[in-house]
Amino acid sequence: MKSLLRIYRRYIFSALWIAGVVICVNLVVFLSVQAVIYSWNEESGTSVLRSQLNRVAAALVSDGEGQMSLGADGEAALAETEAQFAFLLSDDGTRIWGWNLPEGIQERYSVGEVASFSRWYLLDYPVRVWNCEQGLLVVANSRESVAKYSVEYSRSTLQNVPFFILAVLGANLLLILILAVLSGYRLYEGLRPIAFGLDRLVDGRRIAVPENGIARDLAEKLNQVSRILEIQRQNLNQRDTARTEWISGVSHDIRTPLSMVMGYADSLENDAALPLEARKEAGIIREQSLKIKTLIEDLNLTSKLEYHMQPLRVKDFMPAALLRQAVVSILNSGQQGNCGLETEIDDALEPAVMRGDEALLSRALQNLIGNSIRHNPGCRICVSGRLERKDGQRLCVLSVRDDGSGIPEEVRRILEGLRPTDPDGPHIMGLRIVSQITSAHGGQMRFSADGREVLLYLPTAGTLEEKKAEAQKWWEILWYGEGRVRQKRR
Repeated sequence: MKSLLRIYRRYIFSALWIAGVVICVNLVVFLSVQAVIYSWNEESGTSVLRSQLNRVAAALVSDGEGQMSLGADGEAALAETEAQFAFLLSDDGTRIWGWNLPEGIQERYSVGEVASFSRWYLLDYPVRVWNCEQGLLVVANSRESVAKYSVEYSRSTLQNVPFFILAVLGANLLLILILAVLSGYRLYEGLRPIAFGLDRLVDGRRIAVPENGIARDLAEKLNQVSRILEIQRQNLNQRDTARTEWISGVSHDIRTPLSMVMGYADSLENDAALPLEARKEAGIIREQSLKIKTLIEDLNLTSKLEYHMQPLRVKDFMPAALLRQAVVSILNSGQQGNCGLETEIDDALEPAVMRGDEALLSRALQNLIGNSIRHNPGCRICVSGRLERKDGQRLCVLSVRDDGSGIPEEVRRILEGLRPTDPDGPHIMGLRIVSQITSAHGGQMRFSADGREVLLYLPTAGTLEEKKAEAQKWWEILWYGEGRVRQKRR
């Protein structure tokens, strides 16, 4: 869900950034267009008023009797400005000259009429006026050529225009922010079931995401993936169950004839009537049968541990005593041969308590000791235990070290999951069982750099004193009640 919130925040920031860029671009374009229009109007107005109109005024010639006439240069100037008509008014408003006048043009105009058409239109013609020596020159363009509008602002309004612009921009940004938040929240609400479903899917659980909203197609695909994974999970469980049951069944079927072989071999080995050579061969048969029995038990155990079908008989026990019992079992069975076997137990480990399957952990230690004996005849083996703190957690470290050749790097990489198992590679069932037992107890198996030491990092459940105090507390609460126990401890 954190990733979805991050997407939501980025969506809002992106929307604001895009809106800001769009507003800035529009503002730049608007100002540029206004500048171009203003420049064009300035250039156009200057050309007409100062050049063409000045040429027309200069071309007006009086004949001395009050009659005005326009020269060829003036007519050319009027043609260049695409004028429709033109006339000249005297100071008292009397028309003293005219060119191409339409119907409706008066002989005399009052001051108010002159002020009106100079600002607006004359007979719907846009006109421009030019005050020259001869009088007031009026030139009209075609009716659709120019649009005139009158805009007036008070001085205080013009002074407040920047603030108005900033207020409008701020309001637009606020509106964009609100719309982005609402739109993003709608997107967030549409994607939240998808994110929740993905979290459950990662945890290996079946999901059923509602197939509606903007993420409907995505929800359909996600539900389809969930169904496919559920079918695959069921098939894998069925396969694993069948494999485990098959191994268990085969182990059970082999156990009876194997026991008979071992029994008859033991009888033949101890039969004094048989020749010595035959008794030795019977002993070899018994020893090899015992190895087969051990391999079958290991195969059955590793299969159940791999598929989490081995029940753990969980109880509290002391790891220091576990180490001693594992070493004593090896010594009593005579498996050590000519190897030296010793223990080193830290004093801090003596009162420590672990919670788990004591028999399985003893099996793991015996496997490690047996592996050293089997692969390094005549070596010295040290079984040790100590307490360590890692990330605020108290860990029990059980280790088996020898001075032999060490575990090959290839085997270590396989057990640490750094490379896949090779069917033609070395036999590592015993070490794999140790790794599986350690993982089943929430621990980790590690190797030293030279491969001569195997370390099991296992969580502890406290100390013996802490367990006693905890048990006493519960008995006191049960007997006296929680309130009286608190008063008693005060």
